[in-house]
Amino acid sequence: MIQEMIHHNIWLISTFILAIVILSKFVAKKTATVDVLWLIIFGAIFANLGIIPEHHEVLEYIGEWGIVFIMFALGFDEDLEHFKEGLKRSIGIAIIGAIFPFLAGFLSAKLFGYNDSVALLWGLTMTATAVSLTMVSLKAKNLHKSTAATGIMTAAVVDDVLSLIGVAIIIPLALTATQSGGDIEIDFYNLGIIAVKVILFFAIAIIIGLFAFPERVPQKLPPNATLLQKLDYYLTRLFVPISIKKLLIMYGGEFTPLIMVFIAMGMGALADLFGFHPAIGAYIAGLFLKKDYFLFDRAPRPDKIYHESKFVLDHIAFTIFGPIFFVNLGSKIIFDFDIFASIWYQVLILFLLVFIFQILSAALAARFTGGYKWHEAVMIGFGMLGRAELAFIVIDIAYTEFHIFNEAQFEALIFATFLLNISVPLVINWWKPYYEGKKELRLFGIKLSR
Repeated sequence: MIQEMIHHNIWLISTFILAIVILSKFVAKKTATVDVLWLIIFGAIFANLGIIPEHHEVLEYIGEWGIVFIMFALGFDEDLEHFKEGLKRSIGIAIIGAIFPFLAGFLSAKLFGYNDSVALLWGLTMTATAVSLTMVSLKAKNLHKSTAATGIMTAAVVDDVLSLIGVAIIIPLALTATQSGGDIEIDFYNLGIIAVKVILFFAIAIIIGLFAFPERVPQKLPPNATLLQKLDYYLTRLFVPISIKKLLIMYGGEFTPLIMVFIAMGMGALADLFGFHPAIGAYIAGLFLKKDYFLFDRAPRPDKIYHESKFVLDHIAFTIFGPIFFVNLGSKIIFDFDIFASIWYQVLILFLLVFIFQILSAALAARFTGGYKWHEAVMIGFGMLGRAELAFIVIDIAYTEFHIFNEAQFEALIFATFLLNISVPLVINWWKPYYEGKKELRLFGIKLSR
C-alpha cells in the first residue's frame, strides 16, 4: 500500500531520484570513480527495493531531456573541424565495431540452442553504442576533448545510421522466422524509406549549419558568381533575420541559455522526425555553435555571456537532468533470483563475448583503418562497449509486443546489457593513466600505452 502510494506521487519519486543523484556524486568523489557507474547501480538498488518505480512516463521524458542536454553540451565543447576530421577516420570503426558485437550476440544465442529469430534480435541488441554513457564517463575524467573521444563520437554517429538500417532489416526477418514455414524476406521498400530519411536529415542539418549558423554573412554577390556562390549568398541572406547569433545576443544576452535549450530541442525534434535519437540532432546543433556567436565587441567583458551560458548549460546537463536518465536506466534492472539462477551462465558468456569482440574489433579498426595510435585505439575500443537505448527498444519490441523472447531470454539480455554499461566507466578509469602516459603497458612486444 505504501509502495503504491509512493509510486503514484511524482514529488516523492522525484525527491528519491535526486537523492540518488546526490548520493552518487558523493560516492564518486569519495572513491575517485565516475558518477555514471553509481547512478546506474543505485538506480537498480532503489528500484529493486521498491523505493522508485521501474517505469514512470514523466520521469522517463525528463531523463530523455537530460540526454539531449548532455549531447548538446558535449557538441558545444567540440571543435567542428576536429569532428569532421574524426568522421573521415571513423567509418571503419563504426562498421567493424558493429558487425562483431552482432556476431557475439547471434552466436551466443545459437550456442544456447535458441532459434534464428531470437539469435537475430540478440545480435541486433548488441549492435548500437551508448555514446552518451561513454562521453559522460570521459568528461568525468577530463578526456571528452581528446582525439579518442572524437573518434568514439563520430563512429557512434555512423553506428546510429547502421543501427536504424539494422532495425529495418532484422526485426521483419525475425518476425517471419517465428512463423512456421515462413520465408525470410527483406523489405526493400522499408530500406528505401530509411535511406531517404537518412539522406534528408543530414542534408537539412547541413543546410541549417551552413546558413542559420553562418561562418560569415556575404555582404554582396560577387560579379560572375558561380552557382555555389549564388546559393551561399541567397540562402545566407534568407536566414539573416533569424540567424543564430542574433538570437543568442538579443536583449544583451538576457535569454541566451533559453535560446540554447531551444536550439537543442529543435534539432533533437528534427532528428526524431527522421528516426534518429534526438541526442544526435542536439549534438550536431552544439557542433555548429561557436564562441564567436556570443561575443559583444564593445563590452568590457566580450565573452561574459559565453561563459555564463556555458556554466548554466553544463549544470542543466551534467548535474540536474542528465543524471536522471542514468538512474532511470538502472531502474530497469529488476532482479528475479529464480530466473537468474537458471541463466547466470548465459549472462556471463554473452557479456564476455561482446566485451571481447567489441573491444578487439573497434580497437583494431581504429588502429588500422583510422590510423589512431595504440593508446587512442584501445580507448576507442573501451568507449564503444556500452549498449544504447536502442538495445532496450529492441528488447521491448521482441518481448512485450511480439513475444519473440521468453522471460529467461529477456532477463539474460537485460543483465548482460547492464554489465556492459557499468563496465564502461570502470575500463575508462583504468585506462586513463595508460592513455596519458603515466603508466606503461606492452603486449606481445607492442607498446599499447602512450
